[in-house]
Amino acid sequence: MSGITLLDGGMGTELRARGYEVPDHIRSIWSAKALMDAPDAIVQIHRDYIDAGAEVITANNYMVTPPLLAREGLADRFEELTLRALELANQARDESGRAVRIAGSLPPLRTSYRANEVGDDAAILADYRRIAETLAPTVDILLCETLSSAREARAAVTAATETGAEVWLSWTLQGDRIDRLPSGETVEQAYAAIEGFDVRAFLFNCCGANFVTSALPILRELTGAPIGGYANSANVIEAAASAPIPQPEQLQREVLDIDGYARAVERWIDAGATLVGGCCSTRPAHIARLRALIDARDGAGEQAK
Repeated sequence: MSGITLLDGGMGTELRARGYEVPDHIRSIWSAKALMDAPDAIVQIHRDYIDAGAEVITANNYMVTPPLLAREGLADRFEELTLRALELANQARDESGRAVRIAGSLPPLRTSYRANEVGDDAAILADYRRIAETLAPTVDILLCETLSSAREARAAVTAATETGAEVWLSWTLQGDRIDRLPSGETVEQAYAAIEGFDVRAFLFNCCGANFVTSALPILRELTGAPIGGYANSANVIEAAASAPIPQPEQLQREVLDIDGYARAVERWIDAGATLVGGCCSTRPAHIARLRALIDARDGAGEQAK
């Protein structure tokens, strides 16, 4: 039995790659639009990740947050759309016949990567509690993900751990400064803010694969819990500290092909990662390649015994 757990890959960018309308993530509800327009496509993408070898899939509720739905005039549909995302993930699991685990997302509430738009503590805690309480009865894992500041992560983790569910936390390192959150906080500072909470695993996601490679050894020194990452299929070009910090969409990137992404993930595993997968622009083929990588490492390990 492998000691590495394989997660799934991107949903929003995968919907777009298959020809479905996925508006800009900053000014829309991103992949959540497909919950209303293309539910069958969501099921098929979940199935494709399961068939590729994923052991954990994340429900498509990333942009189903009270503030975003209110902005779109859909405030009264929060519970309906959240439960719809869970239903589609469960349908895919049932159809596959495989014992995959389902994670529910506690994402940034307003937009990704922008720590200055997090909101005040009381408001974000109330929203995260609403999300966590809706997800917890149905999912196997509450995944607090793509979080851009220590304060945002603490609110999400507080709400998630109150449910008694298994909680994972994933920060983003989006930007062009190695080992820092978009807030400017270090990995050490972000971890210190949630130390003492019952978080079962710590990850990095939705950033350059090279940033995950750099940050994982720092995280390994901070915790004995499982660690890992699921990055975008690119390396981000690191900038000098004196350079202006760009918006996420302005970052300089080196796109990684499937094998290049697998080589990055292998470096994560060598650094102690036991939870790996993909985020934006990773596809079922990336996950299948990671499945082959993990299985090959397992086989080599068995032969060495």
